Amino acid sequence: MSANYIIREAIDSDFTQILEIWKYYWNDTFKSKGNEYQKVIEKMRDAFDDRKDCFSFWVVDNNDGEIYGWISCIPALMSPLRNGFNGELSIYLRHDKINQTIGFKLISEVIKILEKSSLFMLWAHICPKNTVSQKMASKVGFRNTEILIINSPFYPIINLWIKTLKEAI
Repeated sequence: MSANYIIREAIDSDFTQILEIWKYYWNDTFKSKGNEYQKVIEKMRDAFDDRKDCFSFWVVDNNDGEIYGWISCIPALMSPLRNGFNGELSIYLRHDKINQTIGFKLISEVIKILEKSSLFMLWAHICPKNTVSQKMASKVGFRNTEILIINSPFYPIINLWIKTLKEAI
């Protein structure tokens, strides 16, 4: 890893920068939905505040508090029989840091952490046209299920990608 940045678990004071990076990609979409915009921001805050154990946020920091990107692992399923065993990964980089291998290094480091956790499987939702994310996901062992999902009014059609961390007992 480069000496120009570190990968670390997010702390409370990181939320403002995490949200700004996230808004870069989603502001136009969310703002066009009117009142739903604030609800989405609140849910993002809730996900950040609920971090514990393997369900957390990690950041790429330039060693001076400037965040280049972040990744989160949040619970993928809430069913009592599945809760706590599947995580959904999301990764966002500052627009000026894309295609600099930072995202690949971030996801690789976080997967190493999650392989030691209680999780059995990771999920990712990737737009069919997002070839950069598809290549990165493939490199770290995700596979495209070819299942197309329309999972919210905010999100275009996406593919479900999965990575098995442990075999079922």
